[in-house]
Amino acid sequence: MTSSKKKIAAASEKEQWTVWYNEFDKNYGPEERKRWYSQAAQAYRWARPNYPDPLIDDVIRKAGLSAGSSVLEMGCGPGIATESFARRGMAMQCVEPSLAACELAQQTCAEYDDVEVTNSTFEDFNLAGRQFDAVLAATSFHWVSPSVACKKSAAALKPSGSLMLLWATPPQPSAELGKYLQPVYAQHQLADKIRYQWRDKAYYQANFEDFAEQVGASPCFPRTTVEMSEHTSVYSIEKYVALLSTLSDYIALSAETRQQLLNDLSARLTDKLKDEPLTLTHWFAAQVAPLVADA
Repeated sequence: MTSSKKKIAAASEKEQWTVWYNEFDKNYGPEERKRWYSQAAQAYRWARPNYPDPLIDDVIRKAGLSAGSSVLEMGCGPGIATESFARRGMAMQCVEPSLAACELAQQTCAEYDDVEVTNSTFEDFNLAGRQFDAVLAATSFHWVSPSVACKKSAAALKPSGSLMLLWATPPQPSAELGKYLQPVYAQHQLADKIRYQWRDKAYYQANFEDFAEQVGASPCFPRTTVEMSEHTSVYSIEKYVALLSTLSDYIALSAETRQQLLNDLSARLTDKLKDEPLTLTHWFAAQVAPLVADA
């Protein structure tokens, strides 16, 4: 077992996300990180869940935004959250390091005149003195070092601005069905290396609280509450397998191993479910942190 894998294995449930991304940052160069989601961009747009309208409306209310408010979005991906905010009249400046995802976001939001999507990392994006009413990270905050993310977000905000964190967990099958799929992971010697077969709410809550603590530990933002809500979605086997292909543990595999694993999971699910869809459970979470007055 490599040193990085030992660190991940030794980490607590709460720490696993943070440790994984810290190790990722060390092991992959800037260009590799920019391309990380490129091959999965289409599947990401199709298979990742949309943020619920009540959640979007709630964070807009808490951040004091209205039609015409300006929002800087870090790591917008293919524009899943972007479109929801644009539809409510927000003026969006989005930053996305993957060119493929950036182009999808531009297509998704083509009808909105006040949406600009820039192909850049958040770290390298030039604010050029601009300030925004809010900074948004929709399941992307963990890709930027918290110290950089908080400091640059603060620099990008107007004095009354807020940092808005949204999270969407990967939709997952029941624990029983997850157990049924374990022999496939074991066959590929991945039973202990893929994090997303099944996790309970407490696992995700702990990770979101960990990021909230990091935000609150910065001098720029107070510690604010993370609110979670549980949802169910119905997926076809094809869409579920596409969803898996967008998750980092799967992207990190070699192309051959990943494709064989996904094929075997699809076959095992088909054997059990035939043409029946999967009912999957997932959680959304949100946190709004106003800029500290003297930050």
